[in-house]
Amino acid sequence: MFKFLIITGLVLYLVYKLGSFFFKAGAAAQQLRNQQQKKTFEGDENQKRKGDSKPGEYIDYEEVK
Repeated sequence: MFKFLIITGLVLYLVYKLGSFFFKAGAAAQQLRNQQQKKTFEGDENQKRKGDSKPGEYIDYEEVK
């Protein structure tokens, strides 16, 4: 009976440690993914601002028939 309690305790401890390890790894991956998305969004926003044409600028065009 005592042997069963020790084995059960060790198994539960290992499950706890493995669960916390995977939780930390998942949280770190999610944080990295969020940072990459934020950089991508900011990069797109900056590219739109740095365009050659200014808002309201007249652009000459030719009609194509």
